[in-house]
Amino acid sequence: MDEEHGEKPMKKALMLLATTSCLSAPAIAADTDPYEYCNDILAQGVFDNYNRTMNFNSKVALKKWLCSSDESSSNAGGNLKFSVMKIFSLGGGGGNVKSWKRQHCEGSDYEYEGSGSSHVLIQQANDTIVNAWSSCMKEVKRDNLVCYAKETDDSLLMTVDLEYGIGNIENVEINSTNLTALTSEPTRIRPGEKRIRYQKDNERREGYFDLNGEADYIDVSCSYTIPKKPVAENNEGACEVFRLQALSDGMISPRDYQHYRDNAMVPLFDNRTGHLAGYYRCSRFNEY
Repeated sequence: MDEEHGEKPMKKALMLLATTSCLSAPAIAADTDPYEYCNDILAQGVFDNYNRTMNFNSKVALKKWLCSSDESSSNAGGNLKFSVMKIFSLGGGGGNVKSWKRQHCEGSDYEYEGSGSSHVLIQQANDTIVNAWSSCMKEVKRDNLVCYAKETDDSLLMTVDLEYGIGNIENVEINSTNLTALTSEPTRIRPGEKRIRYQKDNERREGYFDLNGEADYIDVSCSYTIPKKPVAENNEGACEVFRLQALSDGMISPRDYQHYRDNAMVPLFDNRTGHLAGYYRCSRFNEY
């Protein structure tokens, strides 16, 4: 009798745990790339920031994401992509994503799949958005582990984020390409965030970070690509669209617009406040 009474609460607890897991963890196809799935969170945050500040670097990052994204892996449906499409043409976009890509994407725009898009978006996103993206990644990845990097003036700060509830990662092995560690690489990682600083050896080539180890007797891993610096394709057309949008939104005056156009320049807006902070020559956009 005691065994029977003890068994029923256990079954109820297991059923509750299973139900809770299904509610909290997104259901995605087994072959879906977690980066592709969760990048919509980053893109939404960067898009909101662009609408507030018209920061051109945010616009470049959004185009790389949109041109390189896989429609079948989207988390938030097509609404966000349609909204992003509108900021690249004065007519407000239109049509479907595939036809828009054929008309607007070129050259390196297609080279930022998966974590490559994550990286360029993370550089423009605030900490709240990055944390939300990291939480999504840990939910959809079976090993609850995610890694990503923030760029500084002369180095990269790699964050390895392991969800609490899983044991320490033992026997850590890190392999990297085009990266030199400036701080020691760990052989054991506890739950929480662990940061490692790297220097990119050649800025004209992409870098690659790969971590493998064991936690609670299962293999865990995370891989992350640091792409080449993104550039704005078709500078001339992009500059004119940007100037006209700034004029239309009342962020520059007609006199400012004419001055920038006559001198092949575009306005520079502060990434935090959205206030006019100066200007760039169109040719500088390729330096990102």
